[in-house]
Amino acid sequence: MKNNLILFAISCFFNISLLHSQETPKPAPTPPTPPMSSPTAPKPPLPPSTPQPENTSPPHKPDTTIISIGDKQIMIIDNDEKKSGEGKADWEKDLEKSMKELKENLKNAKFDMEHSKQDMEESKKELEEAKKEMEQESIQENEENQSPDGNKLTFNLKKKKDKKGHKAADISFLDFDFGVNLLNVGSSVPKQMEDDLKLKTWGSWTYTFTFLPTKIYLGTPHLMLMTGLGWRIGQFEFKEKIDFDPNKTLVYHKDDNLKQSQFVIHQLQIPLSIYWKSNRIKGLGDVGFGIGGYAGILLHQELETETATPDRDIETNEDFGFKDFRYGLSARLDIGALKLFANFDLNKLWKDNDIKNIETGIWVDF
Repeated sequence: MKNNLILFAISCFFNISLLHSQETPKPAPTPPTPPMSSPTAPKPPLPPSTPQPENTSPPHKPDTTIISIGDKQIMIIDNDEKKSGEGKADWEKDLEKSMKELKENLKNAKFDMEHSKQDMEESKKELEEAKKEMEQESIQENEENQSPDGNKLTFNLKKKKDKKGHKAADISFLDFDFGVNLLNVGSSVPKQMEDDLKLKTWGSWTYTFTFLPTKIYLGTPHLMLMTGLGWRIGQFEFKEKIDFDPNKTLVYHKDDNLKQSQFVIHQLQIPLSIYWKSNRIKGLGDVGFGIGGYAGILLHQELETETATPDRDIETNEDFGFKDFRYGLSARLDIGALKLFANFDLNKLWKDNDIKNIETGIWVDF
């Protein structure tokens, strides 16, 4: 554009100069007419006419202007020809081409940005849905891991989920059973022995520590298998003052010098039960019920006695005829915070005697 303005100014300047140079010169003043002396006198010759410069410029189109400067000529093209696209400079053509390419690239970039914006919005929606699902799962897990009074009593060492999103198993830290032992004496036992072996109810305690209690869910958090590794300690304190002979089974004699006489046994056992738990009931909590069994082995047996004169405690670690294996049936009933259990041995407590053990009490989980 700047070049065009310069060319246009030069053109105007030289056009004005040319017009002045080509202006027809004024004719020479007519000499005064001499007085006619006679009719035959000859006329004076006329002055020569001013020679006209020959136009040596080449023919040109009506829409162009040609300026001659000495032996050089300048051709100015009219704007109408430029509008038709003919006679454009190479840099103008390149500029138009670059502008078209830039415009096309901007159009493509705008299209790509719109698609990217749509993809980002879809990704944002998916993230929000995933966040909501995680929050719902977290709330459900917290409800399942809380006791009826709202205090967390268990912690999960293992959390697996099935395809439906339910947990497959939970492993807690410890279950604890505390209760009393009761002897179930068969009809084949003599009446005198049955009376002599009666237990003190509030002295014959039973303690069972179940380590790593495991709940295996059966497709729903309300139905599960329960198992673990249990260590049982059983005490059998007798009402009568009796002392037992070691390495014999229920061979005893009465001793008035005894203040206390009891057996203590240690057993290792594995429980397995199927357990059902309801939804939380307002004002009551969870209600659950389970039945199953257990099996174990005898680890240790001893007799503990306390004499009056002299006052001493005696522990005798010998074989007193307890069965090496233990197995039986179990049941659990939970109503809110109250958790009850009962175990019924199917095996005999002592060898060759129809005496079985029953234990009942409460249990808690940690």
